[in-house]
Amino acid sequence: FQHYYITNNLRIENRYMMDTQMKPSVSLLITLFGMGSWIAINGVMAELPLLVAKLPEGWNLPTYLVLIIQVANIGPIFFTIMRHYKRSFASLKYTAYSILLLGFVTAILLSQFWDKVVEIGSKKSSLPLLFLSFIFALSDCTSSVVFLTFMAKYPSGYMVPFYIGGGMSGVMPSMLTLAQGTVGGTCSNVSTSDSSDEPRFGVNLYFGLLSIFVVISGTAFYLLNNLDFSRNERYSNIQPDSPSIQSPEQDGSPTLEENASLSPDPNEIKSTNIRVYDVFFGTRSLELTQIKWTLVQLYSVIIIVSALGNAVIPAILSYACLPYGPTAYHLATELGLMANPICCFLAFFVACKRPPILGMLCSVSVIFATFIIYSATLSPSPWLVGTTEGSVLIILLNVLWTGTISYIKVNVASVLQQYGENALMFCGIVTQLGACLGAITIFLINSYTNSFTPC
Repeated sequence: FQHYYITNNLRIENRYMMDTQMKPSVSLLITLFGMGSWIAINGVMAELPLLVAKLPEGWNLPTYLVLIIQVANIGPIFFTIMRHYKRSFASLKYTAYSILLLGFVTAILLSQFWDKVVEIGSKKSSLPLLFLSFIFALSDCTSSVVFLTFMAKYPSGYMVPFYIGGGMSGVMPSMLTLAQGTVGGTCSNVSTSDSSDEPRFGVNLYFGLLSIFVVISGTAFYLLNNLDFSRNERYSNIQPDSPSIQSPEQDGSPTLEENASLSPDPNEIKSTNIRVYDVFFGTRSLELTQIKWTLVQLYSVIIIVSALGNAVIPAILSYACLPYGPTAYHLATELGLMANPICCFLAFFVACKRPPILGMLCSVSVIFATFIIYSATLSPSPWLVGTTEGSVLIILLNVLWTGTISYIKVNVASVLQQYGENALMFCGIVTQLGACLGAITIFLINSYTNSFTPC
């Protein structure tokens, strides 16, 4: 029975890949939909050069934000539990609408209350910003699971536009901050300096504009669900072209000759019946050793790049960059975010779907991350501080690092998409798990050691 569905979906995937082209209109909608996945938190992170200079947390603000983001993983945990035990309650469509609505409302509130400070004991705290950032993170963390699971409805080729959209969630805030102009304090007095280089528009307007991008993403998602040309691209509406395919009740499994005539690319098999839990712990786990090893490699790569990319590097980037000046920090942040969709787009032309090669690329990304982390430990006097060469080096390292992990993520997701909805849902879960482990680690290091010293 399972063999029938695997073979049937293989025929559908191959027919789609050979006989049709991805529709540009659907690709555009998926890109705009993907833009809503992390635009909220990316928007906050892109504005950090200004927030760090103006709020009482100063250099520690990125670390607090990273920790808050991980606490927000209660969102995907709750969704996963409800998806397993009460599937009708955890509807993909309505959960996605809720995520986008929550992001829009929070952006509006943040535009009004981002600079409000409250006193807790003898210390001042940006409690409204931290609380609203938690709400932002709650929606974005849940989107990692919900949006990826929704994309299992479409052929694997559409994963690239989706990840390009995810990259755009960093690019659009970056464009806004570049339009604001380079601002922020200097390394020697980052928390209190008053710069005469005022931004062209304020943080209030910035978060107001950010809410517009959330509306655009929500509109694209609505159109994906309601326009015929979009629904027709889904697996459920792509019919196999061979009349010889029969249901298992009629004819059992296809013949060996039929299987041989398919001549499939193994990377294009969509095994919708594969459940990750069954692969590792089910009664047939021994028969699925190859799939198990593939999933172990892919999920391990995702854990590593998520721990570093979603937690460790964002938390210490200010220590690595600000000694070179606010302009270096600003450019490292913005150009790094822009490298994301560019490298996702590269996967259109140079795809990499072999787990061992993805593992090697993961090792390369760890090398880039190690240099950035080491530079942060040298603060306030890292390599070539006070020179143009030093600024270029730290900016280049962050761009290479961000581009590498973006390319890895889109290719890993493309492979997992071919195993079906459950594999993609676990990809989102593993992403958040890795980020959580990274955040806890860097928070403990930052709080209980002197590894990172502001200047």
